[in-house]
Amino acid sequence: MTTTPLSRAIRFTRRVKEIQVSPTLAVLNKTNELIAQGLDIVDFGPGEPDFPTPPSVAAAGKDAIDRGFTKYTSALGTRALREAIANRYNRRYGTAIRAEHVIAGTGGKQELFNLALALVEEGDEVIIPRPYWVSFPDQIQFAGGTPVFADTEAANRFRPVLASIEAVATEKTRGVIINSPCNPTGAVIEESELRKIVEWCVSRGLFLVFDETYEFFVYGGVKHASAIRWFNEYPETIIVVNSMSKTFAMTGWRLGYAVAHPDVIDAAGKIQSHSTSNPSTIAQAAAVDALNGSEDEVKRMYDAYCERRAYLVPALNAIEGIRCAEPDGAFYVFPDVSAFFGRSGIRDSQSFANFLLDGARVAVVPGLAFGADGFIRISYATSMERIREGGERIAQAVANL
Repeated sequence: MTTTPLSRAIRFTRRVKEIQVSPTLAVLNKTNELIAQGLDIVDFGPGEPDFPTPPSVAAAGKDAIDRGFTKYTSALGTRALREAIANRYNRRYGTAIRAEHVIAGTGGKQELFNLALALVEEGDEVIIPRPYWVSFPDQIQFAGGTPVFADTEAANRFRPVLASIEAVATEKTRGVIINSPCNPTGAVIEESELRKIVEWCVSRGLFLVFDETYEFFVYGGVKHASAIRWFNEYPETIIVVNSMSKTFAMTGWRLGYAVAHPDVIDAAGKIQSHSTSNPSTIAQAAAVDALNGSEDEVKRMYDAYCERRAYLVPALNAIEGIRCAEPDGAFYVFPDVSAFFGRSGIRDSQSFANFLLDGARVAVVPGLAFGADGFIRISYATSMERIREGGERIAQAVANL
C-alpha cells in the first residue's frame, strides 16, 4: 500500500515574516516585465544614475582582474581602500580618521544592516525621520528593535528637526538615523539643526547613524552638512555611512562603507565576516581610483541633474492637483498626489502608481513605501527627453480623472 506524504507548511522565523520585499525593487521588477513585453514605459522608478561608471574607474577594475587581484582580503576591506576613504574625509573636513575607523562592504546597505545588528537589541527604539528610505525600518525590525517615526513637513522641504525627534523619544530610544540628502524627498538637513541633534544624542548616550549617500548632489545654493564634522569630538556617537553607488555611478559594483569608532567597526566586521566576508576585490580597486581621482564625471552628472530638476519641478506643479516641493538634493522629487484619491478607484499612492503604470505607461514608486501615502517618488535619473515625455503622459492621464 502506498501512502501520500503529508503536506507540511514551511515554518519561517519572525524576522522573515516581518520583513518586507523592497518596494522599489518590486516596482523595478514589474516595470522590467512590461518592457520585456515590448511596452514603452517611461521609468521614473530607478534609484541609480543613468550615467556609466567613469572610464578611469572602470579601467581600474579591469586592471585588478588583469593583475590577478581576485583573492580574499580582510573582511573590513583592503587597507588601501580604507585609507583612501579616511584621507578623503580628512582632506574635506579636517578630521583625524584612520583606516581603523573604516569598514567597506557590499554597498552602503550592508553597512547599515551590520550597524543595526551590532547596536540594536530587543526592546530598543530607533528614531527615523519620515518620509524615510525604505530599508531603514525593516533593518531595525530585523535586529529586534522598533522603528519610531519623527514626521517632517513638506512646507519645510521635509528637513529633519530636533523638535520632532525629541517629541517621539522615550526611555527606550537607542539611536537616531538621519539620511541627508534624503531618499525619497531630497531633503538636506540644515547644519544648525544637525548640530542640535548631535548634541542631543550625545547628552542621552545615543548613537547617530548619518547616511550621506547622495552627498554630492545638492542644489540651489544649499550646503551639505555632514555629521562627520563632529566625529573627532564625539567618536562614540557619530557613525557615517556612504556609498560609491550614486556619486560614481557604481551601483552594480556594490561598494559602500561606514566610518565609526574602532569598536563599532570591529563589531560590524565580526558580523560581516560571517555573512559576505570582504567586498569584491575588483570593486575595491575601482573605488580607490574613484576616491583618489578626478571628479569631472561627477560634475557632469551634477550639471545634468540640475537641469532636469529645474525643468521637472515646475512641470509637475503646472499639473492641476499635483503639488511638488522643490528638493534640496539627491535626484528625486516627491510630489503630493493626494488630491486624486477617491477618483476612479484610486485609494492611495499604490493604486495611483498602478494607474500611471497601466494607463500612462509611467513607472513611479508609491509614497507608501516611504511612510508617506499621499505622495509618489519620481526619479529624474533619466534623460531630459524621457522626463518631458513622462511629464506629458502624467498630465494627460490625470486630466481625465
